[in-house]
Amino acid sequence: MSQAKAQRNARTLGATPDELRMLVLDYLCHNARSKTVQAFTHDSAVKYVDADGDDIMPAPGEITFDDGLRLRLASGELREEIRTCILSGQIDEAIELLNRYFPSVLSENTETPPISKTNGRLEYIPSTSVNPAHLLINLHIQGFIEAARSVPLPYYPPGAQPPTSPITTSTSETTDEDKEMSDLRATERLLHRAQNLYAEANRLPAAEDRGQYLLELGKVGSLLAYVVPEKGPVTQYLGQDRREALADSIDSAILYRTGQRVVSKLDLAARQTSVVWSMLHEQKIKPPPPSGWPEGVAPPGMSRPAPAPSSMSSKKPSEPDAPQAFTPFDLQSYLDTST
Repeated sequence: MSQAKAQRNARTLGATPDELRMLVLDYLCHNARSKTVQAFTHDSAVKYVDADGDDIMPAPGEITFDDGLRLRLASGELREEIRTCILSGQIDEAIELLNRYFPSVLSENTETPPISKTNGRLEYIPSTSVNPAHLLINLHIQGFIEAARSVPLPYYPPGAQPPTSPITTSTSETTDEDKEMSDLRATERLLHRAQNLYAEANRLPAAEDRGQYLLELGKVGSLLAYVVPEKGPVTQYLGQDRREALADSIDSAILYRTGQRVVSKLDLAARQTSVVWSMLHEQKIKPPPPSGWPEGVAPPGMSRPAPAPSSMSSKKPSEPDAPQAFTPFDLQSYLDTST
């Protein structure tokens, strides 16, 4: 390998501190970690030196963000608020926020833009539907599920402290007649929600969509048959995982409709590496010898061999054999061994 080619390869695999900093900022902004962005920006800011040679760090209030970063942070905070509403079962509140701040996500007049290319490459698109009609009925179905609960399912955002004592209901005395009337009104509201859901599903223009949603509503509607649905055979609709799946799809739709990347650069790089490495393993591709690895770099799942002991012999030491094949890429194992 020529020296010029080796330098090009090293530059491709190496990254400048500023590039790594922007990669981390992109990941934090994508995941709406505003406070972490502020702390990271402060800690990674350019350091100045005073007359004594000591570092001078800017105060937190002196850190400024460019317009693009500021807009991403503001959008991320709204996305996080909507996500928290969905994860907490507050579906009506989530719909209100979507219509206020991201109206194109649920608007019937929203057109699906063509798949765009950046630098000749196709953009990553969401794995779930971004059709506003699909998203709206999915939200309404989850709203019906939340209304059907007889046992609360609390959600505590990361960093929030759950109450030390269990949540208690009101201690006001109610008669059996009052409770019966309350249960009757709740059942009537649920039936009204179910009727609206069936009407909404029948308005879908595609026959295939209508069939799928009507089948789904038939299963979800069975929650009405149980006084305590949490003890019935349809508990799979009442778990937190269903809220999480809906929150993920809505968040992807927001990013898609606002022209932002659906996944962060770091996440996309990890996915690409996993796929490429798995294909190399399946095809039994033999890696290059260690001498062809850039300085300071070792392929995932492999380690750079120790240097051979020096010898007085003038004979050139033989190079360690390359591994027989690439190993499957496991992100968690790679992160564990890299820290």
